[in-house]
Order: sequence, then C-alpha cells, then structure tokens
Amino acid sequence: MQKILVDQESATVQMVRLRERHGELERRLAELERHLSLTPDEQVERSVLKKEKLRTKDALQRLGAARAP
Repeated sequence: MQKILVDQESATVQMVRLRERHGELERRLAELERHLSLTPDEQVERSVLKKEKLRTKDALQRLGAARAP
C-alpha cells in the first residue's frame, strides 16, 4: 500500500476553506427550506447545493484521513 504524503499546512488551509464552503451551503439550504414552496429554479439549486455539500464533506473527510498519522 502506497503512503500519500500531505503538506500539513496546505491541507489545513484547504480544510478551513472547505469548512467555510460547507457552512455557506448549509446556510443557503436552510434558507431554501424555510420557503413554503420552491420555484423550479430553486428546486434545481437545492439539488445542486446538496450534492456540492456532500462532495465538500467527503473532501474534508479525505483530507482528515490523509493528515492522520
């Protein structure tokens, strides 16, 4: 099994950015959820945001695992 080398400082910066983006996505999704009904555009936006939020979470987990000793 090949060990992946990670620049700890770069990974930390990436994690901070990913956490910030994840928070932004959560806030926008919460805003959309407060609507009684969504326009077709908002429905598409919600779907896209949910997928991006999952990708962001996965990236955070991968970075965290790569940083672990």
